[in-house]
Amino acid sequence: MSAPFVQRPLIFNHIPKCAGTSVRNAIVAALPPEATTVYRVDVSLVGGYDRIDALRPQAAATFVRGPEELPADGDFITGHVAPGTTRARYDERQEVTILRHPRLRVLSQWVHSRALSDFDLRHFGHAGSIAFRVARGRLGDYLDHAMIAPNIDNTIARFLAWPHPLLSPTSFIEESQEEEILGAALDSLDRFDHVGLVEDPRFLEHLGTAIGLTLPDIRLNERVSVPRRRRPDLAPELDGRTVELLARHTRLDERLWIHVARRIRPDSDPAQTLEVAWEQALTRYDAALTAPYETRPVRRAAELAYGTYAAARGLRRPWY
Repeated sequence: MSAPFVQRPLIFNHIPKCAGTSVRNAIVAALPPEATTVYRVDVSLVGGYDRIDALRPQAAATFVRGPEELPADGDFITGHVAPGTTRARYDERQEVTILRHPRLRVLSQWVHSRALSDFDLRHFGHAGSIAFRVARGRLGDYLDHAMIAPNIDNTIARFLAWPHPLLSPTSFIEESQEEEILGAALDSLDRFDHVGLVEDPRFLEHLGTAIGLTLPDIRLNERVSVPRRRRPDLAPELDGRTVELLARHTRLDERLWIHVARRIRPDSDPAQTLEVAWEQALTRYDAALTAPYETRPVRRAAELAYGTYAAARGLRRPWY
């Protein structure tokens, strides 16, 4: 382990659909064998359908309802755990996170969720699985579904500002609330030791430098195909109403992304970067949505099963 990696624990607060699976696995691969990894999920982004008590035991075991439920030790703490939770638990820490183009983050979540099979959703119970099944409808209807507000409405801002009292699990952020929530999110963001952007071609390299590790270029959890019956035609999905909803649900997240972009790439135009990334991503999605569907291989299923076992026992490989 190289010299800069001296603060314990290293915490990666993983914002959903921001390349976090790849980042987490790159860090785990670079850590020495004796390092311990802790994977948890808190309730910062739990919406109206998510009943933790209805989850299957292996999924419920990863949830923490408060900071005190996080283990006191561990070299690498990660998962969908908001900084408000980890900061309340660990006085000494090194914190990192990664942001993604906000509209692409939402689009990625919709495509990913609608591609999940009923077998994939079995861990979440009936109520929890509805949060994913909602994505099987039109994108506009998905974005209008307040019961999943934490996952579609300015999710990055919510994650960073949690547990702000204005945040509701079943309603969208109102205009009268946005400046206070944005201010809390910016304050939280500026406390990180390192913040990267998926749109930075060297984001893994820069992250590795910040934490003193040489990170391999690992790409996991990318949606490369979708079952035929759930493949959307993006052009009609992105009609005027839906584009307006998408803009409304990412208005705070975009300001956060631009805040980081100006710091990382001061000579570039953040607005232009966002638009170029959007057009390129739509091209990739068009290709993915016409590709033959790839089912999960047996080896990957075995890795998932082992991950569940390991997380429950504090072993190195986390639950995916």
